[in-house]
Amino acid sequence: MGRSGFSFFRGHHRRKPLRLFSTLALSAVIALCAATAWKLRTAENAAPANRAWGNVETRQTSLAFEASGRIAALHKEEGESVQAGELLGRLDDEALRISRRQAAAELKRLQAQAALAHEGTRQEDIDAARANEAAARAQLEYASATLKRQQDLVPAGAASRQMLDDARRAEHAARESLTAAAAQRAAAEKGPRAQEIAAADAAAEAAAASLAALDYQIHRGAVLTAPSAGIIRARLAEPGDMASPSRTIYQLSVADPKWIRAYLTERQLGLVKEGTLATVFTDTVGPVDGTVAFVSDTAEFTPKTVQTEDLRASLVYEVRITVRDPENRLRLGQPVTVEFAQPRSSPHD
Repeated sequence: MGRSGFSFFRGHHRRKPLRLFSTLALSAVIALCAATAWKLRTAENAAPANRAWGNVETRQTSLAFEASGRIAALHKEEGESVQAGELLGRLDDEALRISRRQAAAELKRLQAQAALAHEGTRQEDIDAARANEAAARAQLEYASATLKRQQDLVPAGAASRQMLDDARRAEHAARESLTAAAAQRAAAEKGPRAQEIAAADAAAEAAAASLAALDYQIHRGAVLTAPSAGIIRARLAEPGDMASPSRTIYQLSVADPKWIRAYLTERQLGLVKEGTLATVFTDTVGPVDGTVAFVSDTAEFTPKTVQTEDLRASLVYEVRITVRDPENRLRLGQPVTVEFAQPRSSPHD
């Protein structure tokens, strides 16, 4: 056998072991995958149907003053717990209080004017208007008598034409004065018109609204309170800084009520619904009672932050449980185990 034939025979025998090794490796991988799938399926079926895994939800609120101004005081530091309604800080409100005193004085003035409009004209003013009318009438009578005498004396040459003209002008002026006095007396007797009373009321109401707005800025806009119980995660300003509605002063992590976010498999959907009672456990704390508040109607892949016992990414449904934790045993972001109350079986089952 020549050299070329011997080389072919030797190469042919070398490739057979390689093919055999590849076939064995592929078979081992397939077997391993099958075993893993069987193990995961077995673990899934073995896990209790009323159990789920998740985390304590981390909810954060950014807090800012409603009004603008210089910060006078901040009362909380990072990491401190706060209760709903607790005072966190306040602004320098001296300018607002000065404006409030001005608004309060203006309100009193306009309220007094409105009260006068409702009361109408005082009797003293009506009597004065009547007296003015009587005086104007007497003046007209005198001017009329003077004019008549001048008219009688002019033809006899006892009075000049100029004196007659002056008497006529005086009589006309007295008549106009009587007309004006009579109008003033009538207005005094009737009192303010309905439109004038409405205008006075509206002015007083506008002043009251301005005062209320200043009160709101002093007692609400210039103070910062906690909207809910929680923990101060960040303090982003200091006394002396300028604040505005767009500037965050504190970041608050909401702690009451706490939310648990967990995930259900499809076979658990029939056991859990809104209102289902649940118990929350951790490796160090437990049990804490809760209630299912929300069950998603849309499937999603298991988030990377959630690991169940089967350690397999699958289609799951989000569920949220509300728990009361006044002792703050559960920590935000903490992994938890949730067990749902089993539905009571019917006596006829």
